[in-house]
Amino acid sequence: MRTSFKFSLVAVILFIAAAAAYTQEWTKAQTEVWQIVEDTWAKWKAEDYAGGAAYVHEKYQGWNDQMPLPLTKAMLMKQNQEFKDISKLIRYSLNPARIVITENAAVVDYYYRAETTYNAGDKTVPYNFHGQNAEFYVKEGGKWLLLGDMTTVIVEKE
Repeated sequence: MRTSFKFSLVAVILFIAAAAAYTQEWTKAQTEVWQIVEDTWAKWKAEDYAGGAAYVHEKYQGWNDQMPLPLTKAMLMKQNQEFKDISKLIRYSLNPARIVITENAAVVDYYYRAETTYNAGDKTVPYNFHGQNAEFYVKEGGKWLLLGDMTTVIVEKE
C-alpha cells in the first residue's frame, strides 16, 4: 500500500510540474510569434492564401514527413490554390509546446489537429489528421517571417 501511495504522489508531482511548464508566462516576443502562427492558420481556414503568404519568407523551405522534398514559397502557394478547389479546412486546434526566441530568430514547436473535407466527384469526404509542427522564423524589418518548417502528419482513420 505504501508503494502505491508513493507512486501516486510522484505521478501527481509530475503532473503539476508538467502543467506548470505548459502554462508558463510568455515574453512579449513569444506571444507575438505565437499570434502569427494562429493568424496564419486562421487565414488558411478563411482561404485567404495571400494573407497567409504575407507571413512566409521569400526563401521559405517547408517539409512534411509525407513529401519527398521541401516546398518553396511558390510551390506552397500553388499547392494551397489547388487545395482550395478540392478541399476545405473545417476546424483546427493548435497547442503550443515550446517557443524559443533570440534577437532575430524563433523556433515554435506545437501540436495541431485539423478536420478537412475533400471533394471526391459528387461526394464530400472527411479527411482528418494531426501531428507536430516545428516552425522557424526570422525577424526582418521588424516583422517575423516563416523561413522553414517540418511537420508530421498522422491521418486519422474513419
